[in-house]
Amino acid sequence: MNNKIAALKKEFPALGSSFSGKRMVYLDSACTVLKLRCAADAQRRHMLELGGCGGKRSFHALAAAMEENFSAARSRVASFMGAGTPEEIIFCAGVTDAVNLLANSFPFTPKRNEVVLSPVEHNAVFLPFERLASAGKVKLRVVPLKGFKPDLEAYAEILGPRTALVCLTHASNIFGGRMELSAAADLAHAAGAYLFSDDAQYAPTHGGSGALYGADACAFSGHKLGAPYSTGALFVKRELLGRLRPWRVGGGTIEDVSVSDGRYKVKYLGNYQAFEAGVQNCSGAAGLAAALDRLENCGFENIRAHVSCLVDDALKKLAGIKGVRVLGGREDLLEGSLISIVPEKKGFSIPDFNLYLNHQLKGRFIALRTGRHCADLACLSSGYRETIRISFFAYNTSEDTAVFVQALKKYLSLLK
Repeated sequence: MNNKIAALKKEFPALGSSFSGKRMVYLDSACTVLKLRCAADAQRRHMLELGGCGGKRSFHALAAAMEENFSAARSRVASFMGAGTPEEIIFCAGVTDAVNLLANSFPFTPKRNEVVLSPVEHNAVFLPFERLASAGKVKLRVVPLKGFKPDLEAYAEILGPRTALVCLTHASNIFGGRMELSAAADLAHAAGAYLFSDDAQYAPTHGGSGALYGADACAFSGHKLGAPYSTGALFVKRELLGRLRPWRVGGGTIEDVSVSDGRYKVKYLGNYQAFEAGVQNCSGAAGLAAALDRLENCGFENIRAHVSCLVDDALKKLAGIKGVRVLGGREDLLEGSLISIVPEKKGFSIPDFNLYLNHQLKGRFIALRTGRHCADLACLSSGYRETIRISFFAYNTSEDTAVFVQALKKYLSLLK
């Protein structure tokens, strides 16, 4: 662990937490990263020292300070995502919120109403479009799975003149690794379609977003990189942003309301302003900006190298254990931050194993994720109903993996 990673690890107070007298081994960062002290401090400071009316509603000194802070956070996020301008950034409560906004604002037409989904999309991406499909507003097409990744040859054949939007996660939350976004974006654009990238699993350990690889829209969640809950952002390239229809409207989204011939006429603001209805999570944005500052101070190249080493170490420790199998290949997994494991030994119960990790280890418990991981498309496409997922961030160590592997071996030894 290099000095910058070691220093960053000290910024996560929850690592020292114990529950019912047991110390925590945290291997659930794909679900949510533990929270940075600097992010919590920035949010608290904003709430206590500012906490007034922002959003360009009032024009007193406190409101001006609120707006200045919020604008600085937008610029910070724009820089992180690789946006051409801060006006391409829409603050959201996370990827789920962002995709609901995009799905309901997207300019589908009768001639272009097909949405192509990768088979590893999170439900946050799948469900908003499935709801539109159920209402007869769009048609869904899902790319086949090949080697735990989307089949790019089949993807190229699916694209056509009716394809309006392609959704491709940048890094899978169930099978790990990362996707070849540039190639997928080129194919989508050649077909006249737009491409959306879910960066929730990519941004925390790589830095940046799909905007750097040709995505027309992309989103990330702040809680997955140590920032406050209900923070995140949606990037939309200016050309597409100008075509979106405001969906969630209210205070702060309009330029003018008039009456003509007995009817109201509403003129909406341009860029992000038409999509940030109501008072925004300004304190959360301050915490998000602080988290990005701290992670970039550490260096995403250092975070990426550290996490790749942890994945490599885990694969070596898991190799040769009879009774379980790792999904995916080593080279692919090294590009991500997680490993999914499925049992092969008779009598192995994933829910029971999870209980074992929480209640049967002496002096410790292991926090990880089991189940379908909100990745139902991936489970249906692969035939795996559930997996055991261990995931890493900058604060993890080889010892964390060793504790898990020891517990796994012990559990396997208890099975008849």
